[in-house]
Amino acid sequence: MNVAFDHLVHLTERPEQAKTAFEQWGFTAIHGGRHPSWGTYNALCCFEHLRYIEWIGIADEQTAKTCGNPLIDQLVADRQEGNGFSQFAFRTNNIGAVAAHLKRNGFTPIGPLPGSRERDDGKRLTWSMLFIEDDTDGAFRYPFFIQWGDGDDVRMNELAPLMRHPIGSVSLSSISLYTLGLERAVNGYRRLFDLPEPDVGRDEAGAYAELAVGGIAIRFYEADRRHPSTRPFSCRLVGMQEQRRIEIDGATYIVSKP
Repeated sequence: MNVAFDHLVHLTERPEQAKTAFEQWGFTAIHGGRHPSWGTYNALCCFEHLRYIEWIGIADEQTAKTCGNPLIDQLVADRQEGNGFSQFAFRTNNIGAVAAHLKRNGFTPIGPLPGSRERDDGKRLTWSMLFIEDDTDGAFRYPFFIQWGDGDDVRMNELAPLMRHPIGSVSLSSISLYTLGLERAVNGYRRLFDLPEPDVGRDEAGAYAELAVGGIAIRFYEADRRHPSTRPFSCRLVGMQEQRRIEIDGATYIVSKP
């Protein structure tokens, strides 16, 4: 399956505050816009290779609870646990081919579902989203897929100024997430993306299995069963001249040198 990592979703009560905090640390960040049909709004921080962080907040809880979009359903559920990373997406230029791939590999796709918002300059951004019917019994969560209305070349030109940061050329290189069944999660992702055996190792968060997908590394950890979670808990940003650990709104950003 030909996909590239697109973005990591960070649920927060006040996206504008996360944006301001990142600007104070030397990043370029922007207000995104509102999604009236979902009851949400966002702010963004873009990195090399069209990767970005989306800080998303719920402005209209009733709309969010009833809109029927699987991502928003997940955000509403995660909100009960608190702020933090929630989901992540891979980009494709052929969402129909991805849906066919999912079916061949034994998954049930949901969608594509439309999405849109209006930028501050008046341009309407459009996209399609594809989800996977959950067959995990809550042991882990699958990503979703997105196809933008504009091609990568158009988006690269428009977003180029936003991918430049005062602190350096920054890229999002990895995501770490919890599972309630490490082997099952890894095998699920291998089946999803047709991947080989994972690399294994241990770091400050514990033992992990790592898969390379769409230009980034995904590290899977077994959750502490006293505090069960299947959410991503940290990501790594590389390209800065100094190392830093940023804790904000329930999520950890590990900043490191190239």
